[in-house]
Amino acid sequence: MSRPARSVRIALLGLLAAALLSGCGDAAEPTGSGEGPFPVTLENVYGKTVVEKQPKRVASIGFHEQDILLALGVQPVAVQQWMPEYRDGFGPWAKPLVETEPKVFPASQTEPNIGEIAKLKPDLIVATYAAVTKEQYDLLSEIAPTLIRTKDQVDYQVPYDAETLTIGKALGKEKQAAALVEKTKRSFADAREAHPEFKGEEIVVGYPLKNGGVGVYSSKDPRSQFFANLGFTVPKFVDDLTGDQFYKELSPERLDLLGDVDLLVVIDFHFGKDFYAENELYNDLDVVERGDAVYPLPYTNAISFNTVLSIPYCVDKVTPVLARTLSS
Repeated sequence: MSRPARSVRIALLGLLAAALLSGCGDAAEPTGSGEGPFPVTLENVYGKTVVEKQPKRVASIGFHEQDILLALGVQPVAVQQWMPEYRDGFGPWAKPLVETEPKVFPASQTEPNIGEIAKLKPDLIVATYAAVTKEQYDLLSEIAPTLIRTKDQVDYQVPYDAETLTIGKALGKEKQAAALVEKTKRSFADAREAHPEFKGEEIVVGYPLKNGGVGVYSSKDPRSQFFANLGFTVPKFVDDLTGDQFYKELSPERLDLLGDVDLLVVIDFHFGKDFYAENELYNDLDVVERGDAVYPLPYTNAISFNTVLSIPYCVDKVTPVLARTLSS
């Protein structure tokens, strides 16, 4: 064990001992009741997570797991802020379900704050939509059972349905989680039925780069998966570009690779609606000249979250934009 890790572990044990003797301070109090049997064992990339009894205090330290917890009736004691505009860590689709104020770890914080997490005395830590190292996992597991991705999943590419079912099982709410997944799948199915013209259309999902280029998301990225669930197809060349990563950044000179697709949607990174207005390489693309490109794509924060709360929130709002674009 490295010296920094050993120091952190010693400090952590001290915090845990102090926590047992102290109250909960101003931490949020969770709610929710269990329905499943315990203990529960869940496989993960580093081994197994065993949840001995139904959790009462759940810390969400990945980027969107708070949505899933709220949907399952659990008020998290901690959340990780993803987008700075959501100061409390919750998007507008989740706000109506928030009853207590959790500890918020800011977007500027790139690694788990082990000491602060320990102070909250969670009995479950959820980090399924995060990049957790083995060392971090070991430290977190000393505080509480910790949920992370499985061996067959990739950081930041865990499918929303599998993630929801995993968290639901850990909470003793497997049936409720399955019902949420089914409801979300129905929202996609209803959209596909209403818009059969989406089926098989090739789409590239991207994000703007300061240099005027476009970053593209692989077919396995949740943002691309959102559109695949609406019936679209991400072309093979995108995955050839991204390789084993979930994205690839294309310089302005490489934008010609995107010209032949049926639809190009670029999410909004707040560069402004006229960001590409004077970009000749972008505007000369066939897909742009045809009017089959959307920038900025609305409701992209909800699309990026890609949870059982955010998906139904934005499906009905985004599909009309896509339909109008393809029919223009």
